[in-house]
Amino acid sequence: MITEVGILGFGHAVPDTIRHNDDPLFAALPPTGPFTGFRERRVLAAGERVEALGVRAAQAALADAGVPATAIDRLYGAVSPAEHLLPSGLFALHAELGLRRDATVVPIHSEFTNFVVGLTSACEAVAAGRCERALVVAAAGWSRLVDYADAGAFGIGDGAGAVVVGRGGLFRFVDELGETYSELREAMTVQVRRPRSAAEGTDPRPTYVFEAPARRVYAELGTAAPSRLWSALLARHGLSPAEVALVTHQPNRPALDAWQRELGPAELPSVVETLGNCTLATAAIVLSLHARALQSRHLALMGLGCGQNFSALLLRRA
Repeated sequence: MITEVGILGFGHAVPDTIRHNDDPLFAALPPTGPFTGFRERRVLAAGERVEALGVRAAQAALADAGVPATAIDRLYGAVSPAEHLLPSGLFALHAELGLRRDATVVPIHSEFTNFVVGLTSACEAVAAGRCERALVVAAAGWSRLVDYADAGAFGIGDGAGAVVVGRGGLFRFVDELGETYSELREAMTVQVRRPRSAAEGTDPRPTYVFEAPARRVYAELGTAAPSRLWSALLARHGLSPAEVALVTHQPNRPALDAWQRELGPAELPSVVETLGNCTLATAAIVLSLHARALQSRHLALMGLGCGQNFSALLLRRA
């Protein structure tokens, strides 16, 4: 049964370099609007690899679970941006972790729901008997993708989170739900273009585009979609908000305040002030840092991002 499958171990990693609010890189930013609540964020230094963050997080999760890398049957998740457009950076993790040749690599490119979707997929695979143990890793280095002429770049940090999935574990799978607004897929994109903050003559590079259409979609769906998923997921299992902790992607402090107000979770742990918005890795990092300290019997993981896609996963403490 899938309810017998859960998280065996947690891990995370962040870079050593700290970028404070007074960093000259932010000098050209327009008023940050809702993008507030940050004091510092960790960012990759020149020459540091996103893949290395993923390896460190995965090693921490394996050690926490007491599971050797050779016991992993599948690797789910994402490395973004990876060293190459293709193949996925997960293949570098496979090699550097020393996973077996028959351990399947399953990239999940659904920024920023990669971790939630990967964890759901891993639980389903274990429950179906297709594998015994899986590793889920989300590693993000979006400080290299954002345009520092956009207000949304103010809080961006880098980091990675990971879990080991198998039968048993501290938190067990209960249910999942999602919403996809594919007609709005052009609102937030990564395009090869010259960032507006770059000097004339700078070569184009993959750049996260968060402009007026993105701001409209963010305002329309940023609270409404999570609220619907949260309410539906809890109703299906007879739970009240006061019984459930929420671990989620964290774009800024106003978003967290709105979710606390509208969803009313029992607990809403945050890393916004000290680690910033680690994009697709945020929920995994928050989970690794806070899972064992949470008091709630149930925990909802939530991701939202480009696509437009929203995913929620309900877990129960064993």
